[in-house]
Amino acid sequence: MGNGSSLLNERLRQLSIFSTFAVKCKKMQILLTGASGFIGQHLLPTLLAEGHQVVGCVRQPERWQTRFPEVKWISCDYAKDHNPQVWLPRLLNIDVVINAVGIIRERRGQRFDDLHTHAPIALFQAAEQAGIRKILQISALGADENAKSTYHLSKRAADEALLALNVDAVILYPSIVIGRGGGSTTLFSAMAALPLMPVIGQGDQCIQPIHIDDFKTCVLALLRNWPCGEQRLELVGTQAVTFLQLMVLMRTWLGIRPTAAWPIPIPVMKLLAKINDWLGLGPLTSESLGMLLRGNCGEPAPVTAITGIKLRTVETSLRDNPATTADRWHARLFFLRPLLRLSIGLLWIFTGIVSAFIYPVEESYKLLAATGISGIWAPIMLYSAAALDCALGIATLVAYRIRAVVGVQLLLMVSYMAIISWTLPEFWIHPFGAVTKNLPLIVATLIMLVFEENNGKR
Repeated sequence: MGNGSSLLNERLRQLSIFSTFAVKCKKMQILLTGASGFIGQHLLPTLLAEGHQVVGCVRQPERWQTRFPEVKWISCDYAKDHNPQVWLPRLLNIDVVINAVGIIRERRGQRFDDLHTHAPIALFQAAEQAGIRKILQISALGADENAKSTYHLSKRAADEALLALNVDAVILYPSIVIGRGGGSTTLFSAMAALPLMPVIGQGDQCIQPIHIDDFKTCVLALLRNWPCGEQRLELVGTQAVTFLQLMVLMRTWLGIRPTAAWPIPIPVMKLLAKINDWLGLGPLTSESLGMLLRGNCGEPAPVTAITGIKLRTVETSLRDNPATTADRWHARLFFLRPLLRLSIGLLWIFTGIVSAFIYPVEESYKLLAATGISGIWAPIMLYSAAALDCALGIATLVAYRIRAVVGVQLLLMVSYMAIISWTLPEFWIHPFGAVTKNLPLIVATLIMLVFEENNGKR
């Protein structure tokens, strides 16, 4: 009896030690780069809910402090932070590094090599120097020996540099990640919501999307039971589908009636992508199109074997996350956003050109005289206003300082309406709606401001 009691006490003590160890392992200090991106924004609250303490690396910490006050926010410039010495102070007491930095298109100040290669390599080297063994690199499916795109090559360079270090590295190679807020999901749902669904060629490109919820679940499983040695894991759903099948699934998810597909020849798609390389509207670029044409499929069995997580098909994951009214609105308004900005910008430019060069100058001077502007001030006012209209139109087209531009546009429209109401009230009942047309234009301009500001925060 005594021996049995001793054995029981020893077993309980061991269980207590194991329990304490498990709790300590569960709550870790995690450095999360790219915390403001699509994947980072989904990982952050998930890590916090799991009990981890997070150090978030973003360019503008003040924007995130009020949303997540429990996170330690630090300012990082991935375009410049390419020296390990810059990262070392940020790694104090860190247990795990998760690199979720990623861009799908290059912009001013954001280059693939800087964000995907140089900054991560500096971070990984600093982590090794700091004695951090656990590093999770979020790469991309296709960043392998057959990589051709600048995007994939930049990711692969960081992957190889990480694997050369003396750490327990895990590299995840996700396929297209779907979920609210994702660039791919936004574009695909918008395409699926059109009266005719546009597809690339015959829409037979092979893809294997994974839902962001499954992505997060796999990351948590890795943190709970970190594998030894290096691991390369393809993160894909359990079902490969064609691009056309995905469009049908997205349309069904949105709750929109079925429609016919509209095959767009691949040469035309390449031309549109080339044009959009310059316009910068959404995630469609020559790079992203090339990656889609290459195919985006992988093998989910290894990640399931290591994490124990059975990944879902895209159809199941969409069904488990039903679309809302906001999702349907967003999908249907997606392509109207650039059209709205384009039409408003061209309207201001056209107004300026007509005022300065097409409409009879004598008639313009008569209208100005009716408002009390005559003499030398008439041509100054006419051509200055025309030049300002053109400048505002051009600024609208390129979305330059859109809030300030919209403010000036609204001020001008309200001022014009007030002056005309006082001096030429008969224009309110003009059959062509010379004044009343400003009312819907004001509303459209405000809607454009909302669209553009939200797009800029993505």
